[in-house]
Amino acid sequence: MVNEDPNQQDHDGTPSQTSALQEHPNFSVHPSVSMHPSVSAHPSVSIHPSVSAHPSVSIHPSVSVYPSISAHPSTLAQPSGLIQPSSSGPEDLSVIKVSKRRWAVVLVFSCYSMCNAFQWIQYGSINNIFMNFYGVSAFAIDWLSMCYMLTYIPLLLPVAWLLEKFGLRTIALTGSALNCLGAWVKLGSLKPHLFPVTVLGQVICSVAQVFILGMPSRIASVWFGANEVSTACSIAVFGNQLGIAIGFLVPPVLVPNVKDQDKLAYHISIMFYIIAGVATLLFILVIIVFKEKPKHPPSRAQSLSYALASTDASYLSSIIRLFKNLNFVLLVITYETPGRGGGGGQQEQQSPHHCAGGAFLREGRG
Repeated sequence: MVNEDPNQQDHDGTPSQTSALQEHPNFSVHPSVSMHPSVSAHPSVSIHPSVSAHPSVSIHPSVSVYPSISAHPSTLAQPSGLIQPSSSGPEDLSVIKVSKRRWAVVLVFSCYSMCNAFQWIQYGSINNIFMNFYGVSAFAIDWLSMCYMLTYIPLLLPVAWLLEKFGLRTIALTGSALNCLGAWVKLGSLKPHLFPVTVLGQVICSVAQVFILGMPSRIASVWFGANEVSTACSIAVFGNQLGIAIGFLVPPVLVPNVKDQDKLAYHISIMFYIIAGVATLLFILVIIVFKEKPKHPPSRAQSLSYALASTDASYLSSIIRLFKNLNFVLLVITYETPGRGGGGGQQEQQSPHHCAGGAFLREGRG
């Protein structure tokens, strides 16, 4: 056999394989094997002996009908890579679980909200003493409390936008830091001629209040389950109410009405140092405890909000949609009316209705 076919030695068996292909009826009838360049160009067809020896090449029609199989051998090597979908995202969102940290978050927030509310009313509860110490009118002392309302009006919507833009932790840190800073600034006003310094410290605390009042409903919805939202919102608002009550009770105890300016400055400094120390401790706790959101969504609504979150939503258009909501408009009207009749300035802002207002705001944005 070797001597009769010398071309077989010269060409390393190539003519013999070619004649074998020509003699096979399947290869001569089907033109796709010889016409498609991928079959003849691919080195695996001419070099690998399994092409001519294995009968499945000539019988199986997939060689001629689907030439991409021979052109892309990696598809046959790893077929499982094409049929296994990535399941990391949907599985994370499908796990509904409340975090143990949620109670620490709402308690820390309630405490520094209480601290801020105390600083709001600490001057008004003993206004006659501060009038004598700084030598100013009652109207000037009243403005130390009214500045909270004055800053709240223009900063409400911008801070609400910041809360949507930068998230819960950033706003919590900002509010707690401003509350702490304002408390320490007031320590520089322990002289009768330094009334502008105490005004500055109070204005800083009033700006911190804007970063605090909009958070109860957001904390409740992000961290708590559907059956705990009302409880969490009530606890968050309760801290502010408790701070107002303590602000009426503690300053008359710590600062007696004495005529000596030095003794009066000493008693005022004790109150200022206590509140500054408490504000600093709470700021440190906010840094440690507060997170943007839990690892797993606490409710189905939060799971959907994670999946459908859009960064392209217009905040102005959401506000317009909100005020087109008849239920929200009725809530605003009924919420404002008792405050005008009862004269409840800051207490009106701290009402638990903020939870409902926050819920309407999120609904308007959605």
